[in-house]
Amino acid sequence: MTILSTSETTEVIYGADNIIDKFLKSCSNVQECVDGCYDSAGPSVVVTTEPVWKALNELAKRGINLRYITDIATDNISYCKLMMENGHELRHLPGIKSNFGIMDRMEYLANVVLEEEKPLWQVVASNVKTFVEGQQSLFDTLWSKALPAEQRIREIEEGIKPDFIETISDPYHTRELAIDLVKSAKQEILILFSTINSFRRQDWAEFIQLLLDIASQNNVRIRILTHLNNETRTIVDRLKTNENVDVKFLQGSLQTWLTTLVIDRKLSLEIEIKDDIKDNSYEAVGLATYSNSESTVWTRASIFETLWIRAEIEEKERTPPRI
Repeated sequence: MTILSTSETTEVIYGADNIIDKFLKSCSNVQECVDGCYDSAGPSVVVTTEPVWKALNELAKRGINLRYITDIATDNISYCKLMMENGHELRHLPGIKSNFGIMDRMEYLANVVLEEEKPLWQVVASNVKTFVEGQQSLFDTLWSKALPAEQRIREIEEGIKPDFIETISDPYHTRELAIDLVKSAKQEILILFSTINSFRRQDWAEFIQLLLDIASQNNVRIRILTHLNNETRTIVDRLKTNENVDVKFLQGSLQTWLTTLVIDRKLSLEIEIKDDIKDNSYEAVGLATYSNSESTVWTRASIFETLWIRAEIEEKERTPPRI
């Protein structure tokens, strides 16, 4: 089926042989670049479809710029490496499902179905200028956001967890995450409660007991910064029964209403207090930010340490010297 508009055409091509013929013809006319966007099965299809693989490698040898976005994973990493070794530039975008290619920013080919070890059977081809320009703009946007393949491959091979910053709006999810993070601690937990009420609301028997259990059973050092009044003194006294738990007190109010949790200097959870009057933590908290980004976690830990030093100085100033 072909739709004609002057010299511009859009057609649907059926059958693997016809599709490969169309692809090879398009490749033969390429002068500058080929951009492709494929799901995780794409690299294996490209490499194992011999005419396609051969044609693309010929383009690479001619100095044509070949760029591909795909979802690089354990099961396709060998194909991705092979493509890179042959002059194809790859970037990683998790969960990508689109399957299309653009030749010289002028011709668009899209696979309707693309499955590993299954033949191509239907492709949409178009050189309609406005349409191709729109698809090229989409590709360029995705390319700018995608991760270089070398970095993604290193993450997979070395077991490195990629950096993330996640915003959480569900207070129930936030609470469960906070508990899971505390349980995961191996060495150190830093907790900053910016208001008295935010600390008082933490007096859930299970949470306080969890902190004490982690400190005792896993030998994790826990440091807590909070404000002190008659309501919170009981909580503090209970925590201080464990030698691995240390609590310092803030004087005056902070400039922000945030509860901050830092785990082993590798993970941080920052919880916004939207209504400090509420007794129920689920109603009191707002958005939370969860991250393993080194710079983000370092910033949270640095703020904590600064406030901790200040609290130590103020504590010494309040304590009368021994005679």
